[in-house]
Amino acid sequence: MNEKAEDAFKTISEVSGELNIPQHVLRFWEKKFKQIKPMTRGGGRRFYRPEDVDLLKAIYNLLYTEMYSISGVQKIFKDKGKSYILDSFASSGNTKKMDKVNHNEDNASDYVADLFNSQNSDESELNFKNFLNDSISELESLKEILQKSYS
Repeated sequence: MNEKAEDAFKTISEVSGELNIPQHVLRFWEKKFKQIKPMTRGGGRRFYRPEDVDLLKAIYNLLYTEMYSISGVQKIFKDKGKSYILDSFASSGNTKKMDKVNHNEDNASDYVADLFNSQNSDESELNFKNFLNDSISELESLKEILQKSYS
């Protein structure tokens, strides 16, 4: 068994595997959320503390399960703080479920379907527009990052 102790530091590849997301997404989140601060060693190798991993799991939950946009999560950080996000995530019982996250590619389509099945069409239309605007905003920021990396 090559399992690390729970309080051991983890490399970016270990965290990436645990969350089932690519490493570049973690690096992107570090740029978007200043609260993520892994230790870096020579050569820029990242080592995530257990608290960092818990925060990443909470962010993952907000983005992929709760369907918040990046700007929405940033607003929660700004308004309520890091401890609120960690406490909310821990109290929801998600820490146990997050040991090995499985992507559900249908999350977005399920969300959109829920919006259209809503009883109040005005409210669902507004929610859908907000969802689309947040998605466009995220895509534009990703495009900007890509353009900078090719410059």
